[in-house]
Amino acid sequence: MSLLRQLWLVVAIATLMAFLGGFVVNLATARQYLEQQLLAQSNDTAASLALSMSQQSKDTATIELMVSALFDSGHFRLVRFENIKGQLIAERRSKEGVESVPAWFIHFVPLHVENGTGTVTEGWQQAGKVMVIAHDRFAYQSLWEGVQAFLAVMALIGLLSGFAIYTLMRWVRKPLDQLVAQATAIGEQHFITIQEPGIHELRVVVRSMNAMVARVKALFGEQAAHLDELRTQANRDALTGLANRDNFLGHLRQTLTDEAAVPQGALLLIRLHDLTGINRTLGRAGTDIYLHRISQALMAVAEAASDCLLARMNGADFAILASGIGQSEADTLAKQCLRALERLPMEGFIERSNIAHIGVGFYRRGSSESSLLSSADQALAKAENQSSNAVVLGHVGEDDSPGIIEWRTVLDNAITNQAFELATYPVLSRTGQLLHYETLLRLRKPDGGLQMAGQFIPFAARLGYLVRLDLIAVEQACQLLASHAADLAVHLSAAAVTDADFRSELQTLLARHGDAGKRFWFEVNEYALHGDYAQLDRLCQVLHRMGAKVGLEHFGRQFGHIPALHELQLDYVKIDGSFMRDIAQHPGNQQLVKAVISIAAGIGLQVIAEAVHEQAEWDVLRELGIDGMTGPFATELFRQQS
Repeated sequence: MSLLRQLWLVVAIATLMAFLGGFVVNLATARQYLEQQLLAQSNDTAASLALSMSQQSKDTATIELMVSALFDSGHFRLVRFENIKGQLIAERRSKEGVESVPAWFIHFVPLHVENGTGTVTEGWQQAGKVMVIAHDRFAYQSLWEGVQAFLAVMALIGLLSGFAIYTLMRWVRKPLDQLVAQATAIGEQHFITIQEPGIHELRVVVRSMNAMVARVKALFGEQAAHLDELRTQANRDALTGLANRDNFLGHLRQTLTDEAAVPQGALLLIRLHDLTGINRTLGRAGTDIYLHRISQALMAVAEAASDCLLARMNGADFAILASGIGQSEADTLAKQCLRALERLPMEGFIERSNIAHIGVGFYRRGSSESSLLSSADQALAKAENQSSNAVVLGHVGEDDSPGIIEWRTVLDNAITNQAFELATYPVLSRTGQLLHYETLLRLRKPDGGLQMAGQFIPFAARLGYLVRLDLIAVEQACQLLASHAADLAVHLSAAAVTDADFRSELQTLLARHGDAGKRFWFEVNEYALHGDYAQLDRLCQVLHRMGAKVGLEHFGRQFGHIPALHELQLDYVKIDGSFMRDIAQHPGNQQLVKAVISIAAGIGLQVIAEAVHEQAEWDVLRELGIDGMTGPFATELFRQQS
């Protein structure tokens, strides 16, 4: 039995005992008082009658008349007169009962009425004796009515007291429930704070618990800063702060192999002219400033463009990976870079006009890293053989992709005709067991072929169709669960996260399919933490109520939001695949992944590695304590096990 129930029971018993005690004492007091009043009435009446008889003649008729007159008033049960010899002269006795009072009450609360006596005299001699017994029916009626009034008053007081106690218990229970919820959440490694209650004893406990949670959150903040420091050391160029070569190549590999990535784009290789000569002229410190200014100029251009990654590959070489652009956009981007660099001499920083050369290579899905790098490098070599600040574009294949207007028609028809299907990819645990399947939406073309998500999702985003496509993906996943024993993971777009109507429709959709929600792993991009945090929190609450798991994908590009992971009560994170490339030969990324695993374990999160390509990568990740993996190697390993 809970403490509050015990307290309520004690209060109820104490109240009942107080009521019973008050009732018994009140009843006994009233009974005693009425008995005394009846005795006084009998004595007074007997004395008055005896006095009256003493003043009248003592003939039988007169005595009977006086006895009858007194008896007929109805207040007496017995009126009796005896002469000096004890002979009965006159008597009137009532046999009338107490009709308005229950018999059981009379039985359990008897009134003992004693008789009153008076002496009748004649001159100086005693002539007889009068005996009077007051009738108890009025006393019983008064007592019964008093008991009823007492019970009514006590019932009202009991109801008011019960309501007051109930209100008090609710007031006490609310902070207790909050305290229990906080303790339960902390036990589940979700660190939340609650408002301090008004009860002093509980306020001290809550204050201590909140202080502990604050310390834990501060620790998470310190760990996030430490992770950012590790990421900077492992994946950033120390001088410019840009991505380094290893990090850039990791992103490049993921872009070329990820089905959800945009399927085409360009790679710009930028080589500064005569950096050795500049170093002789400016010295090491001056050259460092020069490189820093170069990186700032290029970063301004890359940030103005969409979906670009800028990196410093080595001393004089920079690179930009630009997704989703064709030949004309790449040429424009390269010339913008050159114009930004050409402004440096105008600012008086260095007196030379030949700043850099740029070679551009183009890729499509399926291109290899080596062929793309070779194409861009050949274009760069040609640019260096031309005039100063030259741009050379590599070979570009034919671009037969539809424009935005054509895509609107294609997507409208596909949504109307439900021309979508889900592709599934296994996600394996550290022991090689299936955790769940990742799902990606594909578009069926009129010829029966399939277009991958990276081909149509960017246009769907521009047209505002992502929320509808997310609902289609969830609907198809629900249907797929009927024939799949394993759980399914579905990606939700940033647009869906902030859409209140989507949350309502998603809840209705999952409810329509019974317990399907318990078999879903919903994941959102890490960038969702930078958007409307309150909307993301509401979505997580809705999904958790439906029994689904919620996680982040592509985690690791920003570590500043680590404290939010436990506040959102996430279930897992998927570490960005760019950290997995050649991790066996990359101690910095190993330290980074291990630190992420350690922090996630402290708040009860599973950690899954994205885009694992090789056995060597998987071996290192398992040694670091990873919980699972996705990627080509996971697919191949699952195929072999099946």
